[in-house]
Amino acid sequence: MKIPGRFLKEARQRCVPREECVALLLGRGDTVMRWTWVRNVAGSPLAFRIDPEEMYRAITEAEESGLELLAIFHSHPGPPVPSAVDMRYMRLWPVVWVISDVYSWRTAAWRAGGGDLREVPLEFV
Repeated sequence: MKIPGRFLKEARQRCVPREECVALLLGRGDTVMRWTWVRNVAGSPLAFRIDPEEMYRAITEAEESGLELLAIFHSHPGPPVPSAVDMRYMRLWPVVWVISDVYSWRTAAWRAGGGDLREVPLEFV
Protein backbone atom coordinates (compact mmCIF):
# COMPACT_ATOMS: atom_id res chain seq x y z
CA MET A 1 0.00 0.00 0.00
CA LYS A 2 1.30 3.44 -0.96
CA ILE A 3 0.63 6.26 1.52
CA PRO A 4 1.74 9.88 1.09
CA GLY A 5 4.59 10.68 3.49
CA ARG A 6 2.77 13.84 4.54
CA PHE A 7 0.08 11.67 6.13
CA LEU A 8 2.52 10.22 8.66
CA LYS A 9 3.96 13.69 9.28
CA GLU A 10 0.44 14.96 9.99
CA ALA A 11 -0.25 11.98 12.27
CA ARG A 12 2.88 12.73 14.31
CA GLN A 13 1.66 16.27 14.85
CA ARG A 14 -1.92 15.28 15.60
CA CYS A 15 -1.77 12.06 17.61
CA VAL A 16 -1.02 11.98 21.33
CA PRO A 17 -0.54 9.08 23.77
CA ARG A 18 -3.62 9.89 25.88
CA GLU A 19 -6.07 8.86 23.12
CA GLU A 20 -5.87 6.61 20.07
CA CYS A 21 -6.22 8.74 16.98
CA VAL A 22 -8.07 7.53 13.90
CA ALA A 23 -8.18 8.30 10.17
CA LEU A 24 -9.87 6.77 7.16
CA LEU A 25 -7.45 6.33 4.25
CA LEU A 26 -9.14 6.79 0.90
CA GLY A 27 -7.97 6.16 -2.65
CA ARG A 28 -7.91 3.71 -5.52
CA GLY A 29 -6.24 0.34 -5.90
CA ASP A 30 -3.44 0.31 -3.35
CA THR A 31 -2.73 4.06 -3.42
CA VAL A 32 -3.99 6.41 -0.71
CA MET A 33 -4.95 9.75 -2.23
CA ARG A 34 -6.79 11.40 0.64
CA TRP A 35 -7.58 10.86 4.29
CA THR A 36 -10.18 11.96 6.75
CA TRP A 37 -9.50 12.27 10.47
CA VAL A 38 -12.38 11.03 12.58
CA ARG A 39 -13.08 11.44 16.28
CA ASN A 40 -12.36 8.62 18.67
CA VAL A 41 -15.64 8.72 20.57
CA ALA A 42 -14.24 6.15 23.03
CA GLY A 43 -11.69 8.75 24.15
CA SER A 44 -9.34 5.95 25.19
CA PRO A 45 -5.57 5.44 24.87
CA LEU A 46 -6.20 1.71 24.39
CA ALA A 47 -9.16 1.57 21.99
CA PHE A 48 -11.08 3.57 19.45
CA ARG A 49 -14.65 3.81 18.29
CA ILE A 50 -15.87 5.86 15.32
CA ASP A 51 -19.29 7.47 15.29
CA PRO A 52 -21.23 5.47 12.64
CA GLU A 53 -22.74 8.62 11.10
CA GLU A 54 -19.32 10.24 10.79
CA MET A 55 -17.94 7.10 9.13
CA TYR A 56 -20.92 6.86 6.76
CA ARG A 57 -20.57 10.52 5.77
CA ALA A 58 -16.81 10.20 5.11
CA ILE A 59 -17.22 7.06 2.99
CA THR A 60 -20.15 8.54 1.04
CA GLU A 61 -18.19 11.72 0.27
CA ALA A 62 -15.20 9.63 -0.84
CA GLU A 63 -17.33 7.48 -3.13
CA GLU A 64 -18.87 10.62 -4.68
CA SER A 65 -15.29 11.64 -5.55
CA GLY A 66 -14.55 8.23 -7.08
CA LEU A 67 -12.51 7.01 -4.10
CA GLU A 68 -12.99 4.06 -1.80
CA LEU A 69 -12.06 3.22 1.78
CA LEU A 70 -8.69 1.48 1.52
CA ALA A 71 -7.59 1.43 5.14
CA ILE A 72 -8.34 2.42 8.69
CA PHE A 73 -5.42 4.06 10.50
CA HIS A 74 -5.08 4.29 14.25
CA SER A 75 -2.34 4.85 16.78
CA HIS A 76 -1.31 2.51 19.56
CA PRO A 77 0.58 3.23 22.77
CA GLY A 78 2.97 0.42 21.85
CA PRO A 79 3.92 -1.94 19.02
CA PRO A 80 2.01 -1.53 15.74
CA VAL A 81 0.26 -4.89 15.87
CA PRO A 82 -3.50 -5.51 16.07
CA SER A 83 -4.99 -5.92 19.51
CA ALA A 84 -7.67 -8.52 20.25
CA VAL A 85 -10.30 -5.78 19.86
CA ASP A 86 -8.74 -4.71 16.53
CA MET A 87 -8.92 -8.31 15.30
CA ARG A 88 -12.64 -8.47 16.05
CA TYR A 89 -13.32 -5.25 14.13
CA MET A 90 -11.00 -6.23 11.28
CA ARG A 91 -13.47 -8.99 10.46
CA LEU A 92 -16.29 -6.42 10.27
CA TRP A 93 -14.23 -3.92 8.21
CA PRO A 94 -12.12 -6.12 5.89
CA VAL A 95 -9.83 -3.34 4.68
CA VAL A 96 -6.15 -2.81 5.50
CA TRP A 97 -5.54 -1.64 9.07
CA VAL A 98 -2.56 0.69 9.46
CA ILE A 99 -1.22 1.04 12.99
CA SER A 100 1.47 3.40 14.31
CA ASP A 101 3.22 3.26 17.66
CA VAL A 102 2.55 6.77 19.00
CA TYR A 103 5.96 6.80 20.75
CA SER A 104 8.37 5.42 18.12
CA TRP A 105 6.20 5.96 15.01
CA ARG A 106 6.97 2.46 13.81
CA THR A 107 4.11 1.76 11.44
CA ALA A 108 2.75 -1.50 10.05
CA ALA A 109 -0.28 -2.53 8.02
CA TRP A 110 -2.40 -5.64 8.44
CA ARG A 111 -5.25 -7.46 6.74
CA ALA A 112 -7.35 -10.21 8.28
CA GLY A 113 -9.06 -12.79 6.15
CA GLY A 114 -9.81 -16.45 5.99
CA GLY A 115 -9.01 -16.85 9.66
CA ASP A 116 -5.46 -15.52 9.42
CA LEU A 117 -3.66 -12.22 9.73
CA ARG A 118 -1.06 -11.03 7.25
CA GLU A 119 1.16 -8.00 7.14
CA VAL A 120 0.68 -5.70 4.15
CA PRO A 121 3.79 -4.00 2.71
CA LEU A 122 3.76 -0.21 3.19
CA GLU A 123 5.46 2.40 1.07
CA PHE A 124 5.49 6.05 2.12
CA VAL A 125 5.75 8.18 -1.03
